[in-house]
Amino acid sequence: MQIHVSKALATDLKPLLVEAPTDLRQMQWYGHRVQVLRRKCVILMELQSRYAMVFAGLTKPDFLRFPELVRDRLWREMVSICALDDAESQRLAALVDVVSQPVQIVAGSDRSVQAHMNEVAWHLEWMAADFGSLPLDGGDAFAFGLRVNQTPRSRKGQKEYFWPLKVMSEFWRGMLEHARPRTDNVVPFRRPR
Repeated sequence: MQIHVSKALATDLKPLLVEAPTDLRQMQWYGHRVQVLRRKCVILMELQSRYAMVFAGLTKPDFLRFPELVRDRLWREMVSICALDDAESQRLAALVDVVSQPVQIVAGSDRSVQAHMNEVAWHLEWMAADFGSLPLDGGDAFAFGLRVNQTPRSRKGQKEYFWPLKVMSEFWRGMLEHARPRTDNVVPFRRPR
């Protein structure tokens, strides 16, 4: 999993930055830091689905363990949005764990993704002003994320809108199905008579 970070976020994650080429075999996320109610907040967005995760009120120790925070939130959110039974949820959590390792934090940005992250930042600022606080725990951040990830988005060159929550859920359900052991591809051998 690669997280491409803006200059603002790179200053907070400087000890974790690595130089690495973009590896398209890994999930590509983009991150940006904004300040809301005088607190540092990070918006992460996945490139293809434009699914956003928000981390609000981060401190210096939080930034030092940022990859761990991201991986923990990622599996929890994916299990929640996919709404599977217990056995499938455990399989999905294990799959997310494998796909999200290692986390590489690299400098870089994408203008289209940045525009969508700016929209999420606007929603976060509006919500914080309206309620007088940020979503400081994982549950509140997930609830906020559910709202912004059900906002239709579009990409340049695509005429139709898409919903990040639906795209991300379908992605992980497809990954889970793809990782399922196959037994139906065995052709029984019959002796000629």
